[in-house]
Amino acid sequence: MTTVNKRTYTPQAMTINSVSVGGILTVSIQEGYENVLRSSPDGLGGPPIIDKECQFCRGTITVQDWLDAISLLTGTIGTCIFYERKSGVAAATGYVKHTLTNPVVHAITLTFTKGGYATISASFECKAADETKTIADMHAMLDTQTAPTYIPAARGGYRVESAALAAINIYHLTGFTFGITLPLVRACNDADVAYTCVDARLDGMTCNGSLNLQDSEITSAKLKCQQLLLAATADLLITVTQSQGAADKVITIAKVSFINAGENPDVSADFTGYTAAFEVANNPDTPLSLDGTNKILAIA
Repeated sequence: MTTVNKRTYTPQAMTINSVSVGGILTVSIQEGYENVLRSSPDGLGGPPIIDKECQFCRGTITVQDWLDAISLLTGTIGTCIFYERKSGVAAATGYVKHTLTNPVVHAITLTFTKGGYATISASFECKAADETKTIADMHAMLDTQTAPTYIPAARGGYRVESAALAAINIYHLTGFTFGITLPLVRACNDADVAYTCVDARLDGMTCNGSLNLQDSEITSAKLKCQQLLLAATADLLITVTQSQGAADKVITIAKVSFINAGENPDVSADFTGYTAAFEVANNPDTPLSLDGTNKILAIA
């Protein structure tokens, strides 16, 4: 039997909507039909009659280039290009090129865990360029490509050095997450084969996150988590360590309001752990935005 090897591995060198991102961990792409119609039995023996409509192409990327968080949401919609290495083929022609058209990024999640590099996940939905475009147009492939140019990543965030909500210092953070989700609206009508209308709306966005900590400090008979719950809305400042001696980064999440908290004393754990969930609360006098004067998320 003839040996056949058509495998690929290691996604790399991604540019999405003109934003170059390094440190790719995963690329998840789903393609298919949004609506599958199946006939009722109606006396017909065997399986139903099937019709398929409204093709889609969507996915999620996870990378370690976490400083690009807001850029991924605000980038000019264009293409997402990345490469995969072909198994058993010389590097000179051993790459496959993926091109996804009009990827509308509608959600990001920053994840920080003590002892590991920070990551950012971004979800996107492709917009068909016109009514005739199919899955194969929204996700095109080119074989036998040369090696792409390496894209470095600004890795880091593997240790939280300090955190504070106004005058409340928060100690012993072991991790935290923060996500921004924009409402996604889509339409596939008339003679459209796929979604020709895809919009990520700024109005109605949700911004929330959570802290994982081991801070059992009690002040005025209130546990640290209780202090956070009872505190007025304020900016949350978190300083994290960057890779290879690069300057620390200060993350500012604007107008944080803690919603709920919990603790988990456990005899099998080294220390008692706490979680504290929060949301970003807007202000009509100084409205927040992704990239304006009053930023929801700032990294400096």
